[in-house]
Amino acid sequence: MDNLTFKRFNGDISEISEYFKNPQIEFCDISVGAKYIWRDEFLIDYCISDDTLIIKESCPDYNDYFYYPMGKNVENALFLIERYCIDRGLPLTFCCIDNKTAALLSERYPFSRVYNDRNWSDYIYDAEKFKTYSGKKLSGQRNHVNKFRKNNPDYKFKAVDESDFPRIREFLTEFERGEDFSMWSAQEEEKKVYDYILNFRKLGNVGGLIETDGKVVAISFGERVNDTLIVHVEKGLKSYEGVYPTMASEFAKAFATDGVKFINREEDCGDMGLRISKLQYHPVEVKEKNFVRIYTLFDKIVPPVHIKTVRLVVTDITENFKNEYFALYTDAEINRYYGYDYREDFKGDAPDPDYFMDFMKKLKARREEYSLAVTSDGKMIGEIVFYNFDFYGGAETGFRFFKEQRGKGYAFESVSAAAEYLFSLKARVIRCRAFKENAPSIKLIEKLGFTKTGESETQYFYEKPRV
Repeated sequence: MDNLTFKRFNGDISEISEYFKNPQIEFCDISVGAKYIWRDEFLIDYCISDDTLIIKESCPDYNDYFYYPMGKNVENALFLIERYCIDRGLPLTFCCIDNKTAALLSERYPFSRVYNDRNWSDYIYDAEKFKTYSGKKLSGQRNHVNKFRKNNPDYKFKAVDESDFPRIREFLTEFERGEDFSMWSAQEEEKKVYDYILNFRKLGNVGGLIETDGKVVAISFGERVNDTLIVHVEKGLKSYEGVYPTMASEFAKAFATDGVKFINREEDCGDMGLRISKLQYHPVEVKEKNFVRIYTLFDKIVPPVHIKTVRLVVTDITENFKNEYFALYTDAEINRYYGYDYREDFKGDAPDPDYFMDFMKKLKARREEYSLAVTSDGKMIGEIVFYNFDFYGGAETGFRFFKEQRGKGYAFESVSAAAEYLFSLKARVIRCRAFKENAPSIKLIEKLGFTKTGESETQYFYEKPRV
């Protein structure tokens, strides 16, 4: 597949569930349960290419952030993601990235930034310790469990089945009456959780409840991913003292089996009370959940550009150069070998100068091209453009000059300086091309130190790496 065609995830896991069974990165977010519960808040668009799942996510805080691909051909999936963003002028940002993969992405992409928010770090615990709360550090949890058992000697833990759904609904109604909800209303929270519970078996998840005197006083639901049991939902009635540590322990005993080594109890979302509670269970790791933002050379350019040579100044194209820019664009001979003829896109009479200025500004706004005026004594005599930016520190350059300025060495002088400018921004490679019949440009490109790397039916392609 050369292009990515995304579908919106609507809760049907039939196409994607297999990819979540053994992900390279393990967070609570990378699970079918999490994706199902929060599908209305964190909008998921997905595509399957070459047995590899590609996911991009949007929410009120960000749009089109990508997960690290899951499947057999991660390398090709990364290439398709890059192409998708380049073609649409989108920034490339990965979300939900662990430290190891963040390092790999930083090595792959020369211009990248890794950052995270402590509020979204996952709490990881030793599964065996949760079953008994052994050791001095967890003595408080043991005491709470003992108190709960003393006050509720007839309590029972059981795995949830469909016959329990009506009682769980009653429990959720009672639970939400005693809770404060800062992000959603109590009714919305209850609806989300209950919808998930009704479908937990279809999702391959597990669930348990604690009852006393026939009344449900706590529930817990989650799923296993590799050697980790993720707890998606855990709720208890606070009037039953010690119900939470008891529920957590019973859930671990029932489902942290057959090779499960860790329990992921998800994030604290910045709730300081919840953070204190999670830390009191002494996690073996508070696992950082990173974002990795990838930049191109375009992002390294800080306007206004001012490149000075012995005779010339290369700078941003402004309204002062509007008429000269119009003349460059509408000279058929100049554009014969430029690679773009405005008449291919523009229908009707010849456009006015404002059209080309607006066109240039739109390309810059989409991060597709950065055009520069080559000036002599304040007059525009030609143009240098940077375009085809990639995420590997590369870009392509092109140039065109008025006919009367040729043969004076201006092209060599200005393009050399422009290339050095890109290299000063840590460009890894600069590319250019020339039509095969355009002998003067080929001679100039080779004089500039570019090496031919390939050809098409009509053009030669060149590269110059940073040394």
